[in-house]
Amino acid sequence: MGLLLLPLLFTVNFRTLADDPEQPIQPGWDQLMNGSLDSKVVEIRGIIENILNRKNGWSRVDFRTRGGVLRIELRRDGITPGPMEQYDNCVIRIRGKVIVDRTDSARVKSGQIRMHDAEIFVDQPAPPDLFAIPTRKVATLVQSDVDYDPFRPIKVKGQIIFIRGLDHFMMDGSDGLRFATKQVSTLQPGDLVEVVGFPEVLTASAPQLRAAVVRKTGHAELPPPKRISADDLIRPSLDSTRVTVDAMLASIRQTPTNLVMEMQAGSWRFLARLIVDEKSLPPLQIGSKLELTGVYCAQGGYKALGEDVAAVDLLLTSPSDINILSRPSWWTLPKLLFVVGVLVFILMVAILWITQLHRKVEQRSAALEAQVRERQRAEQERALEQERARIAQDLHDQLGSDITEISMLAARAKSHNGETRLEHLDQLGDKSRRMITALDEIVWAMNPAHDSLESLISYFCLYADRFLGLANIHWRLEGTPISVNHVVDSRKRHQLFLAFKEALTNIVRHSHATEVRLTIHQENEELSFIISDNGRGLPPTEQRTEEMSGVNNMRHRIEKLGGRFEMGSESGSGLTLKFFVPYAHNNHDHHSHS
Repeated sequence: MGLLLLPLLFTVNFRTLADDPEQPIQPGWDQLMNGSLDSKVVEIRGIIENILNRKNGWSRVDFRTRGGVLRIELRRDGITPGPMEQYDNCVIRIRGKVIVDRTDSARVKSGQIRMHDAEIFVDQPAPPDLFAIPTRKVATLVQSDVDYDPFRPIKVKGQIIFIRGLDHFMMDGSDGLRFATKQVSTLQPGDLVEVVGFPEVLTASAPQLRAAVVRKTGHAELPPPKRISADDLIRPSLDSTRVTVDAMLASIRQTPTNLVMEMQAGSWRFLARLIVDEKSLPPLQIGSKLELTGVYCAQGGYKALGEDVAAVDLLLTSPSDINILSRPSWWTLPKLLFVVGVLVFILMVAILWITQLHRKVEQRSAALEAQVRERQRAEQERALEQERARIAQDLHDQLGSDITEISMLAARAKSHNGETRLEHLDQLGDKSRRMITALDEIVWAMNPAHDSLESLISYFCLYADRFLGLANIHWRLEGTPISVNHVVDSRKRHQLFLAFKEALTNIVRHSHATEVRLTIHQENEELSFIISDNGRGLPPTEQRTEEMSGVNNMRHRIEKLGGRFEMGSESGSGLTLKFFVPYAHNNHDHHSHS
């Protein structure tokens, strides 16, 4: 600010309380703040920090009291004695009637009053030479001082390390101090200065001087910064000193006044501020580890954690105070969120596609089901046609030639007399009985009422008893299946019976056996029919003729059913035939199935 207007101070007509017998109210800070002194005559003691003269004839004065800064609106022609500029750096008392300043909605403006007429009393004139007072070390200002007086000026020396508007940060050795001037100065970081001002804070953190007057005494290199750890960020004693700290960049934004970087160091977060455009910085990526060099600026304590724990700003001078230690890993949170978003999108598309596919599959399944039903119906019709053709073939094969032969025998019987006629009639009767038997077999094979294993076994036994009985060969049934209610359809019954009939015919014709055993049981999803005799067995290979054609017929019929045919024989020890036929599980009665 330069030197004060000292000659003017000595010509002022100062007044004292003895000149006015009326004793005004000397209010406390709370009264000044809540507007309870409206229309009261008060007297306020303090120092002038700033004066703004308005064109409307009023002056706005920032007046520092023991409780804080009070904003007073004074009518200039009502100040006695005036003007206010003559009281710069003086400790004064302002007496007058208070008019509480209010907003348009009639609410009290806290800490702001008006006075139409004000009387000024000087308690402590400004020294003739502010810089003539003794110099104190900054370190002594943080100690307990029984002589502390917020209206007694203090002089300190040091080096400017940072300037932000009217606020200046200074270091005296390793100790820091802040001071605020009344006007913007032309000082630069590195300047050596003498400062005179009124103390605001004399605590464990850096002291502060208000309404300061400063003069430059030289210039030097800035002091080296002190490297601090994350835990040191909660030490307010570092306030207004140069420090270096390593931290991770959490966010970055540009404000109208400066560039703000939110930094993470250990479990603590702080703000780094740089008065520069973001475009002039090197590319900074979120998550980068930075080395920052700047001025430690405590913003006040966290009461929840203790008054000594300070919120911190780190004030940077230039982009060179930022050193990039490492870039963030490629796998960052935004990329993770992007990948998750892509995966969610793909999942939603997949779900939509699966839903559409499921709908198409249902439609296709319904169409296929209809096609299957149609094919099953066609298969059933085809099977029915095949069954009809088979029955017609069987009737033709079994009965056609017999009926022709009967017709011929009947004709011969008509043309002969005596014994020849009787012989032809006997042949006619025998042929008729065989034809009836054949017809019975065909009817039994066709009838769905006999589609069961029980009916098949009964018919085998009936046929064996009748056929082998005529040949005087004893037979017996051995073993029983677990269940006789298994369904055996017409085709399978017919083929099994023809194979069984072929086996008994071969035994009667070629085996010379006296006993036949029929064994039926089930194993591993198969029905087995074992037919064994005590005859002479198969002849040598060179003598097998007619017998082998019958064996081939049986093998063909069983394999046609998807089964297996096995034969075992030793000369003179009989023959064993084995039919293995697969079956389907069915525990229902064959009548209900039919």
